Amino acid sequence: MPDDRAPDADVEMRALRRGWTPLSVLRSLVIASLVLAVVIGAVYRYDDRTTLGWLAGILVLVATATGLQWLAHRAGSSANPGGTEPGVRIGLTLGLLWVVEISVNNLLAPPIPGRDIFDDVIWAAISVAIVLAAAITAYRGGRFRVGVEVGAWSGLASGQVACLTALSMVVVAMPAIVADPLNVTEWAARGGHTGAPGMAAYFALETFAGAFIHLIVLGPVFGLVLGVVGGAIGYAAARTAARIPGR
Repeated sequence: MPDDRAPDADVEMRALRRGWTPLSVLRSLVIASLVLAVVIGAVYRYDDRTTLGWLAGILVLVATATGLQWLAHRAGSSANPGGTEPGVRIGLTLGLLWVVEISVNNLLAPPIPGRDIFDDVIWAAISVAIVLAAAITAYRGGRFRVGVEVGAWSGLASGQVACLTALSMVVVAMPAIVADPLNVTEWAARGGHTGAPGMAAYFALETFAGAFIHLIVLGPVFGLVLGVVGGAIGYAAARTAARIPGR
């Protein structure tokens, strides 16, 4: 008998057999972030406040990895994964823009206002891409919910890539971070009031906090908002197109 499965279904099935699905890739990034977070805490945390912040970050990553494991199992047994896997694929791709942004800021350290303009361009590009992805998905599927899912998962995946990149900078690029003229100026103004034993420890934990802002706020929270906007646009367009005679 002929195989009636769509090519995309075959690709997904082969990927599932190999164990490499979008969710499994995302989970691997979370685990890598967890390893880096443990290293950062062991080397740089210096008081109760930074220890609590570090522990909170660890708990977030453990909870995320656990949730992704459960979702991966559920998606593997579901014939209708909705917007989860498309959203994760899109988010992992968009996360490369965060890699560029974080790398440029920490390794090249462009001056202000060029740095701020560059950051805004990257943020705007990611935001527009998520809205468009949510709108297109909702339009094609005729379902608002799928567009919202694509937005939220795109945000989570892109935020996780950003989180991993920022944590990697702390571990492998601290000399560049402490040499950044903006950071030198900030340390000269604030260093004596932070309780940090040195500039490296201060910026390690500041960067650590920034990584989790990307993972949580600029990730699924903001992605959810963008998904609602894009999903509403796509669903409204689908309903409008359905009313057009001949469609």
